[in-house]
Amino acid sequence: MNIVITGMKHCGKSTHGNALAEHLKCRFCDTDDMLTDLYREQTGKRLSPRDIFRDEGESFFRNLEVEVVKQLASGSSDGDKNKVIALGGGLPANDAVTPWLEKLGFFVYLKVSPEIIFKRIMARGLPPFLDPARPYESFNELYKQREQYYLRLANLVVEIDHELPLKAADKLIIDRIEEALNERQHIR
Repeated sequence: MNIVITGMKHCGKSTHGNALAEHLKCRFCDTDDMLTDLYREQTGKRLSPRDIFRDEGESFFRNLEVEVVKQLASGSSDGDKNKVIALGGGLPANDAVTPWLEKLGFFVYLKVSPEIIFKRIMARGLPPFLDPARPYESFNELYKQREQYYLRLANLVVEIDHELPLKAADKLIIDRIEEALNERQHIR
């Protein structure tokens, strides 16, 4: 079964997802990487997700997300049904992907405090999805909106303390997922 990691941008989905995939000896997929690859196939240009969103607009970006999730849900991206998948932060809020998301696997929401996430996001400059006149307020609104989607999808929520060292956070996530999956198997 796929394990799908979700949460806000810069919560550690890729970092912890890679560690989990290594632990489970399976492939790791990041929908942001898949999205940039698909964009490059379609346009010949290699842009980051942030740049695609800014240059092409939200509607175009969300349509690319749909194609990526369809590939993952159908197995056409690689044919492998046992992998760790990191979802882009806004992807779960894209209503067009909802029917496909449900087919992906076991969902883990990595929850990190809004204050920490905001600091991490702003370290790379103001993203196009935040209001430049009120970046922190617009981020908090976005956090609250997206968290509803993460919680709705989540089979497991793992809260990560920002002061926890990386290896300790990896271990916490791996242990919590293994516990939840073992418990789930006993219920069946």
